[in-house]
Amino acid sequence: MKIQIIFIVAFITILIPKVYGQAGFEQYYYVQDKEAVEFVPVVSFQAKNNWYAEARYNYEEKNTFSLYAGRKFSGECKKLMYSLTPIMGAVTGELDGGSAGMNVSAELEGVFFSSQSQYTFSPKDPTCDFLFSWSELGYEISSWFYLGVSMQHTRMLHTNTQIFEHGAVIGFEFGKWTIPVYSYNTFDRGRYFVLGINLGIGSKPAQ
Repeated sequence: MKIQIIFIVAFITILIPKVYGQAGFEQYYYVQDKEAVEFVPVVSFQAKNNWYAEARYNYEEKNTFSLYAGRKFSGECKKLMYSLTPIMGAVTGELDGGSAGMNVSAELEGVFFSSQSQYTFSPKDPTCDFLFSWSELGYEISSWFYLGVSMQHTRMLHTNTQIFEHGAVIGFEFGKWTIPVYSYNTFDRGRYFVLGINLGIGSKPAQ
């Protein structure tokens, strides 16, 4: 837990004082029967000119750091707001290699969609190469509550093993705080839950 705190503080200290923009702090807790709780912190930063950086721990693999950089492209068409953020980065720890991905979001009159896809590879061990996609579709019931569905898809390229996980999500919003709760494989023995505690701070970048 201490190394996670150092990781987050270092990232904030280096980036935020230099360029004013938006920062996001996300902490996810994975809870499954008879399994230790897994902590997955994610820290993101978006400058006013829409350049984007993201740091993760325990995300691609346990005891593994990853750092990404990219640029956000956003727009609005009538009532539809959307954004695309291509990213590239490196991972190090129990898994060493590189990764490239795309973050997508869209919102229309209370209905929202978000997706994160990535290809992660390891030159040292090609059997670890994988494709990952996470998607969420939801509806804002009120200014402080939303619900929806979520899906995860992982494909290990060299073994052709594919994992599909589907579930539901409810979320609560209090000012700059968001608390989502996910349930995956709800009716199976492999069910597990994910609790998020997320905070967004800073000024709004240019569109």
